Amino acid sequence: MAFRFTLDAVLRFRESVEHSEEAALLLIVRQIIEAEQELQQVDAEQARIREQREKDLALKLPAAHLMEITERELELKGAADELRVRLQQLETQRLTQLGVYQIARQDRQVLSELRERQRHAYQLQQKRQEQKTLDDLYLTRTRARD
Repeated sequence: MAFRFTLDAVLRFRESVEHSEEAALLLIVRQIIEAEQELQQVDAEQARIREQREKDLALKLPAAHLMEITERELELKGAADELRVRLQQLETQRLTQLGVYQIARQDRQVLSELRERQRHAYQLQQKRQEQKTLDDLYLTRTRARD
């Protein structure tokens, strides 16, 4: 008779919960990476515009042009601020989801360890039963010879 774990359905459910929580965590991490990349692009654009403004000031361009540059700088500053707020929110979500994932993982690990202990006990019992059968067979043969 093969080993059967009575809580196998529960273990499979816990494994699926763990996988879905891990997927949710990875999604948040991916969003953090994307937001960080976007923030780097905005920061680079801000640096480029500041550099352009300095050059334009040296050229003594019309005030309207400088105002356009200033408006663009303000837009980028607002976008950068929004991205920083978004990153803080995502980090909070990541920490929360990490906790949820760790709990799901621990729940699954408890059942996995229980399954392994029961499997080991079953295998040990099977080996004992096999040895008992071999011992009985040996005793039967030795008695039959006498």
